[in-house]
Amino acid sequence: MWFRMLTLAALVACAQAVSPSFVMAAEEQAAQDILWPTKAWATSTPEEQGMDSARLARLVETVGGYNQDSLTIIRHGRIVTDAYYAPYLAGITHDLRSVTKSVVSTLTGIQVQKGQLDSVDRAVVDLFPDKRIDGIDDRKKAMTVQSLLDMTSGLAWIEKAYTPDETIMKMYAAPDRTAFVLNQPMATVPGASFNYNGGNPYLLSALVNVKSGQNAFDFAKKELFEPLGIKSAKWGQVDDQGVTDGEAGLYLAPHDMARIGYLYLQGGVWEGKRLIPSAWVERAKAGPVEATFGFHYGNLWWSNPEKGTYMARGRHSQLILVIPRLDVIVVMTGYLRDTEFFSTTALTDDVSAAVKSDKPLPEDPIARALLANAIKRAATERPAAVGGTPELAAAISGKTFNFPDNKLRVKSFTLNFFDTDSSWLITSYAEKGPRQFSGLMGLDGVYRKSPPAPYGINAVRGRWLNERTFMVERRILGHGESQLWTLAFDGDKVTVNFENTDGFKVELRGERGE
Repeated sequence: MWFRMLTLAALVACAQAVSPSFVMAAEEQAAQDILWPTKAWATSTPEEQGMDSARLARLVETVGGYNQDSLTIIRHGRIVTDAYYAPYLAGITHDLRSVTKSVVSTLTGIQVQKGQLDSVDRAVVDLFPDKRIDGIDDRKKAMTVQSLLDMTSGLAWIEKAYTPDETIMKMYAAPDRTAFVLNQPMATVPGASFNYNGGNPYLLSALVNVKSGQNAFDFAKKELFEPLGIKSAKWGQVDDQGVTDGEAGLYLAPHDMARIGYLYLQGGVWEGKRLIPSAWVERAKAGPVEATFGFHYGNLWWSNPEKGTYMARGRHSQLILVIPRLDVIVVMTGYLRDTEFFSTTALTDDVSAAVKSDKPLPEDPIARALLANAIKRAATERPAAVGGTPELAAAISGKTFNFPDNKLRVKSFTLNFFDTDSSWLITSYAEKGPRQFSGLMGLDGVYRKSPPAPYGINAVRGRWLNERTFMVERRILGHGESQLWTLAFDGDKVTVNFENTDGFKVELRGERGE
């Protein structure tokens, strides 16, 4: 594999001095030697790809100690480990959070490759002639597409706790989000310093509209997802100007996330066709901008030069990790709290330790059994501890508790306690009349999954904390957060404390209806 990659690099280097057609021919020839997962990923035992199954079994167990949904490891174009942690299931599309940014970068790279965007050194203010931009000074004139890609735009921006006073939330509340970002004051000279800013990829998404006449999702379907064989994609918000949210909102299944990583591992080429410039991949890999916590950054990708890795990262442990020296891709999804994280450095070390050779290893049935059992345990839910059921359960079962309008827009809440599967029902305030959300609820410490709804699959379990307090744990599988609803009953009144893993908390007070 490495010999083929080095040979390709040498051919391309020589061809640059000859002709573009020679380069294309070299890439097409090399593509014939690569295993492409356009239709489906090939699978392999770890030993066939020079990896130790026992080491990977320990990694599967370690990852299971965190709130992870999945772990997929690919070497030499073949899946060697594919674990899904209950109640999450294989194939469910997952909220990528800021991994979305790296996909938007890829779309910008495609525009450069296609000639729709002639240079990343273009001034941003010149690319949006239809937008009124106030207070244009020399610093704003110096803001380029590249500075958006590197998070060095120089715009004044606050994005930490996602509270209403922060710039990121004000952007979402603005009637024209693109104009809002363009009109932010400058804090520094573009290119001078790193400042993580969701407005930068939002502008890049808007630029897709400007240059292609399509929103980012429609553009991605044709130019990126279709060539790579990605079929799971969902992409949430489109604003009033028709711009797809460029800083978050994309959903992909783990195997499709891996296809994005594989495109980069192959230098931007897919099945012999160059989709993004090789220099685009090299900048993402090199990370020329010093970021935070020892990481580097470039083209909306994070990198760790010390470990020789680069990655697309999203909140709650969404990850596409590329390890070029090992020909490895690692994909993780999860729902960790903001105060928790799975170290990408430790993950790199663990995967590297599992790589023993560039050649196949002797088969190891015992190690393979360890890995198979670890994956099986991951998919088997471990019940949470539960207590007894108080007499209050029968008294409130089927009763509806109503709430005045609130930040959650919850209008009413009903719990139904049965001998088998219990259930819950939430009615919300909505402009077009109340909406209902309902599902099953396990009382034995195990999540109950409800039939798929338009917004996803509910997995819910509940337990009594004491004689008058009931806690509901709710997950929408594939979403990057979980919810805790703690209901304290006092006669006909109830106090609900809501908290999710995004850190959002709110208290509601309601009363039992007639």
